[in-house]
Amino acid sequence: MGKRSREKQEKRMQQEDVSRPGLVSRGRGSKEKIYLSIIEWGTYLILLTPLIINKDFFFPYVVPKTIFFRILVDIIFIAYLLLIVAFPRYRPKLNALSWSIIVFFTVSVIASVFGVNFIRSFWSVFERMTGLLTFAHLFAFFLVLTSVFKERKYWERILTVSISIGIILVFYISNSTDPTARGAGTLGNTSFMSAYLLFNIFFAVAFFFGKKGWSKLFYGFSLIPMVWLLFFSQEPTRGAIGAFWGGLFLFVFSYALFKLFSSGKRNLKMVGVGLILFVVLFATVFSQTSFFKSKIKDISESTSWQAREVVWNMSFQSWKEKPWLGWGEENFNVPFAKYYDPSLPISGDIWYDRAHNIVFDVLVTSGIIGLLSYLSIFIVAVVGLSKLFKNLKRRNDLFIILGMISLLAVYFAQNIWVFDMVSSYMMFFLSLSFIYFLIEEERNKMVAEGNFGGKIPYIFISAILVIVALLTIYFGNVKPAQASKCLVKSLYLSLEEMIPSFKKAINTSPIGRNEGSEQFSRKMSELAYSSGIDKKLLKEGLDSAESEIKQAIEKSPKDFRLYLVLGKQYDNTYNVLGDTEAIVLAEETLKKAKELSPKNQQTYWELAQNSLYSGQGEKALSYMQKSIDLEPKFSTSYWYAALVCRVLGKYDLSWEYMQNAKKFGYDWENSVDDLEKIIDVNQKLANDQELISLYAFAIDLEPNNAQFKAAMAVAYANLGQFDKAREMALEALKLNPDFATELEGFLNQLPK
Repeated sequence: MGKRSREKQEKRMQQEDVSRPGLVSRGRGSKEKIYLSIIEWGTYLILLTPLIINKDFFFPYVVPKTIFFRILVDIIFIAYLLLIVAFPRYRPKLNALSWSIIVFFTVSVIASVFGVNFIRSFWSVFERMTGLLTFAHLFAFFLVLTSVFKERKYWERILTVSISIGIILVFYISNSTDPTARGAGTLGNTSFMSAYLLFNIFFAVAFFFGKKGWSKLFYGFSLIPMVWLLFFSQEPTRGAIGAFWGGLFLFVFSYALFKLFSSGKRNLKMVGVGLILFVVLFATVFSQTSFFKSKIKDISESTSWQAREVVWNMSFQSWKEKPWLGWGEENFNVPFAKYYDPSLPISGDIWYDRAHNIVFDVLVTSGIIGLLSYLSIFIVAVVGLSKLFKNLKRRNDLFIILGMISLLAVYFAQNIWVFDMVSSYMMFFLSLSFIYFLIEEERNKMVAEGNFGGKIPYIFISAILVIVALLTIYFGNVKPAQASKCLVKSLYLSLEEMIPSFKKAINTSPIGRNEGSEQFSRKMSELAYSSGIDKKLLKEGLDSAESEIKQAIEKSPKDFRLYLVLGKQYDNTYNVLGDTEAIVLAEETLKKAKELSPKNQQTYWELAQNSLYSGQGEKALSYMQKSIDLEPKFSTSYWYAALVCRVLGKYDLSWEYMQNAKKFGYDWENSVDDLEKIIDVNQKLANDQELISLYAFAIDLEPNNAQFKAAMAVAYANLGQFDKAREMALEALKLNPDFATELEGFLNQLPK
């Protein structure tokens, strides 16, 4: 910059009374201070997001957090828009990191526009709330932080507040008397809790080594409770723990390499090369040890790994169909149903709405273009941080830079096993904002004012964005919050009040359409079997639920679950109200579900039920056999096949299926309800020896059940074991004197 240019810039700065952004100075006007205070304190409040929970909401661990985060982001964004109109120096300065995020967001939007369900991509569902609307808020959060906080002291405050909130979460989990909070506290899942803690742990690690004095003690002591909880929560997350150790090793190892290679001494550089070779050699040798192989075997044999392996393969098949832009954000449910692997339920899970792997998640929803743009965020961030090594102004900055590089690696590694929710997403974008600050810190000191253009375009654009933000607060946050609360309330009302309440919940916000309709249908089906129910009112409720779920299907025609739920409702309508048209509609609907997910056992189970209702017993059996053939090791299919055979009077086949169900893991021995069904089958077959064992299981579960003991006495008598029959009969009589007439007659008939 020439002398004349510098003089012009200095004059302009004096005229506008410009000081460095992010610094509240004496020359700053009250209006500017107000905007900055709103943004600063709003940011601190946003960091409280992980602690927010309200059980009055549908999905209380998800919805309140996301609404809280988005509303506060809207507020600080409005303050920021007002700020940049009046004070041009705060307007965004986009660098490579900013553009990488913009590119990824743009690709996600395009993928969603051309995906299978843009409405779901935009709004997501109550269970996740991670659609484009939330991502837009995350980007706005990043934009405000990177444009306003341009001094180190503010970032130290922000990250210290975040660490403090992490400590509060640890103590809440450790001391809560609420059993539901003892595993993951306010985050509802140990995987989400661990992902959140990892950010604060590595913030603390970076500052512990990068600071001096009393603050160093704070960061050091803050690590103790957070690391302790990471390892010793009720259900420690292997992926997060592995990522922690990997990140810690990367932090130490990269520090050692930097010191060796930056020393300027040839001998030390050779030591650095030797250290790299040693680590590679050690890793190679260690991977061949029996200890390592046994650990890998334990992981590969765990149900968690087996489930993920199946889902990852399904995800790969899904990506191959739409390789470039994928299926659209939040639309994993559609290819999941289409490429459903019937072996998945063996692991204990039957529904997945995420691949539980960030690579496959992005591949499925945004294609290879989306994945490359996502990875570019990490690449640009690491490259930008690495360039800072050449010109370190403070020796301790090295630890902060290495800490952030390690944090990015940790975050990516642990996301190989799980997925993001609002708390971890917030921390990721907070980290990216801090990385932006580190990359741009020196430039911010040199340049206080840039060429931002005139005020008119910004006034116009900001006015539009303020209106959008206000509308977003109402329609994007208040209305979904109302829908969520109304949906929970609807589940516990009387039938008369429930019907209008469900309809209100479903129609308050688009996000409530699918989940609300599904819950409405399930609740009506549940109430259909309640005693003393008003049939006329029930019919009204079932008709309303049918109407709502059909509207949901119109907007989401490839949503397998909606067809399955509606098909079940039609079957229940026939069974309870005798509506013959419903049985036909059920079959049509369930066949559509089968088209969307041809290998999902649930469809065949419901089609079998439908066939029983329509008097087609053999057809019902064929559907059940199909579900077994899809995955012969899935015990539940055998159990349902056994129940179908019991209804049809095929008791030999029913008992065979029941035994197979047990063989493959169905635990009917610990369910009185299941045992009663099995006992009924064996009574029909006169299998008295089997009945003795079955009654023994039942009596273990209900030792004071006189009926079981009386029936066991009969089985003993049929086998000629009269002493045991007499003993059981007397025990039954003692438990229930009302059986006196029958049991005394039975005892008198026993040979002496």
